[in-house]
Amino acid sequence: MFYEDSIQHVTLHWTRDDKTNSIIFSQDNSSTKYIITVLTNNLIRIRVWPKGTPVTTRTWAIVDHETNDVPYEGRLRHEIPIIKNNNESCFFKILNDKNQVILSTEKLTCKIHLHKPFAITWIINNEILLQDNPICGYQYDDSIQQFRHTLSRPYIENEYYYYGLGEKSGPIDKKFRRYRMRNMDAMGYNAEYSDPLYKHIPFYITLRHDRAFGLFYDTTYDCTFDMGCEINNYFGNMLYFETKDPDLDYYFINGPLIEHVIEQYTKLTGHCPLAPKWTLGYLGSAMKYTDSLNAQNMLKKFIDNCLKYNIECTGFHLSSGYSMNSDDGKRYVFIWDKKRVPSPLTVTKNFHQAGMKILANIKPAMLTTHPDFNECRSLFIQDEYKNQPDLAPFWGGLGAHLDFTNPNTVEWWKNQIITKLLANGIDCTWNDNNEFNIQNSHAKCFNGQLIESMRSIQTILMVKASYDAQITTNSKSRPWLLTRAACSGTQRYGGTWTGDNYCSWHTLKYNIPMGLNLSLSGFPLIGHDIGGFAGEKPSLELFVRWIQNGIFHPRFCVHSWRPNQNQNQNQNDDDNSENSLWMYPDALPLIYDALNFRKRLQPYLYSLLHEAMITGHPIIRPTVYHFQSDIKCRNQSFEFLLGPWLLVASVYEEHAISRTLYLPSGTKWYNFWTDEIYNGGQMITVSATLDMFPLFVREGALLPFEIEEHLEIRVYPFEEDGTSEFNLYDDDGETMNDYNESEGKFDLQTIRLSCNQRQIRIEPFVIVGKSKAIQWRFPTNEKRFYEITEG
Repeated sequence: MFYEDSIQHVTLHWTRDDKTNSIIFSQDNSSTKYIITVLTNNLIRIRVWPKGTPVTTRTWAIVDHETNDVPYEGRLRHEIPIIKNNNESCFFKILNDKNQVILSTEKLTCKIHLHKPFAITWIINNEILLQDNPICGYQYDDSIQQFRHTLSRPYIENEYYYYGLGEKSGPIDKKFRRYRMRNMDAMGYNAEYSDPLYKHIPFYITLRHDRAFGLFYDTTYDCTFDMGCEINNYFGNMLYFETKDPDLDYYFINGPLIEHVIEQYTKLTGHCPLAPKWTLGYLGSAMKYTDSLNAQNMLKKFIDNCLKYNIECTGFHLSSGYSMNSDDGKRYVFIWDKKRVPSPLTVTKNFHQAGMKILANIKPAMLTTHPDFNECRSLFIQDEYKNQPDLAPFWGGLGAHLDFTNPNTVEWWKNQIITKLLANGIDCTWNDNNEFNIQNSHAKCFNGQLIESMRSIQTILMVKASYDAQITTNSKSRPWLLTRAACSGTQRYGGTWTGDNYCSWHTLKYNIPMGLNLSLSGFPLIGHDIGGFAGEKPSLELFVRWIQNGIFHPRFCVHSWRPNQNQNQNQNDDDNSENSLWMYPDALPLIYDALNFRKRLQPYLYSLLHEAMITGHPIIRPTVYHFQSDIKCRNQSFEFLLGPWLLVASVYEEHAISRTLYLPSGTKWYNFWTDEIYNGGQMITVSATLDMFPLFVREGALLPFEIEEHLEIRVYPFEEDGTSEFNLYDDDGETMNDYNESEGKFDLQTIRLSCNQRQIRIEPFVIVGKSKAIQWRFPTNEKRFYEITEG
């Protein structure tokens, strides 16, 4: 605990700036300025400038709301306007006396003591929600260029829970962990403990006293979040954010629901695009196919196997082997190896005729032996003397990373995608190995800034350039891309996955909360490499369980790489060393069941994609997302909700024949397979033999299914009184989302359900487009009268 007498006595001065909706604080004998800016009633921005003026002047995270984007050069931080949110007033009032200033909006209050070091106490409904540490709240050490923001942590552990921080290892609640934000190539990571991983997302949600709020630190520098590990007798219980950024710029986002926090965070940093329908199918991949010397034949064999085993594949990830030089074994981005792939157009034509889109792997670094290295010398990140490319280890050699802060690099990159890939029939880009893992902290970017401040920005600009290349080539079709590394805002351009996971039951289990926290961090379009990318081949049982888990994620992709796989240069036969749906013939009936289930779910999944684009809502959700009042949901890590209705209880233990899980309270739950009804708020054990993936449906659910090309909505009525609704969305699945309503290019209807003990009433309301013919299905034990009334 800290002692009041140990708090330094200072004098703070303040002024109000109505032009920017801000209050500016300063302290005697200090150059530091503290700026509090009211953006909405629930959103307040805090800036701290140790030098009195801003040093970090640009942001790539905060979007222009008209475009849902940020220009390549970033946005000037001081030009970010007050957010207009449904005419919500940004008015705030100030009460002050000689000891304190109290700033209040309609929703929350900030209290600042004028005779202690600058610190904010956040108050909602007369309850303290969050406090800066009164002794060491804001500290900048100029000698080591390190900023630390320290918060006081409650003493009662079960009063607070932390979620988010992107793709992080461990259980859903991040309490008592320390995480580092730095884009890292973490091949074969441990999903419970490894850190850092691929993404830089300095945003987390706190749940305390049934109230959620978020903190987003808008920084591009490496940073650390200590979520309660550090103990110091003189400073009290605390948690902190630490960064090399010379300024501090963060946002306090008030809930009170987790959903509200995510809506506001994604309004700040941007919404995801509407993914094309084909991305919801099974996506094939494996490095083995393109790494083979006879890659063109191996790729054709994959297509033939899909036909042979009656498997519908809608997209294929073309691994980087297509660019691996047959003479030296090095991978040269954008250079097709004509020995492995004599005719790229033949390859893409084969895939397209089979109904598959193609995502080509591209990497933002070039080895020194790359044929185009010398002509691109000016496009690379430079060493500290800025007279030659900075070299770093990359894929078996030394290479230089392209500098996407250089406009010439952006144009070169887009031209390469257009002329080398899209012109050869490639549909999309798979942006890989883009962590910019440069060890020389003095390496310089085009604008003169060091790589340490621009690492994550290089990633987002690479992805933006890839996105823009696809838009340029075909402005009518929806662009789609994947990226492995990311920072806040990268969700604006496409989807992602949790990188090079390791094949094990342990990974299957801990990838679940990893994906959930990534979803809570503004990235709804996510998935995992099914079967594990690295390590040994999964057993039949593990592979089936991984597929049964993967079908409930937005991205459903089977992928792998095994360096010990058969590399016989003259191989003609498939040695079955890669993860493929047909690698265990005995498992095929179970795999067919899972694939068919996912296909039937497509109307539901696609409606959730649309919801994510509009609101930022995650598609897979921890149970706490909808049940934050239920204490037992707050650390429920290994079950999740798909949208609002489906509760997925994946099996992650070997030889399991049953599954024990907790059903959230406050509602009842239907067993999807039997229609049996369970009360919420209890632990249950259900059958989970290998042919069964436990699945439950929340009462009130309106669950759209595609059944033999007909739309069926499965209705799960409330046992007693209750109302619910669902927005059903559909379109052609391909064109850009700037639809002309008069042409009826998309259909949106709201379906409402109301129940009492005697009857059930369903009301479909067409919002835009046409009404769909719907078949209705009710649980087998439902005996009440029902009526359907067109709205």
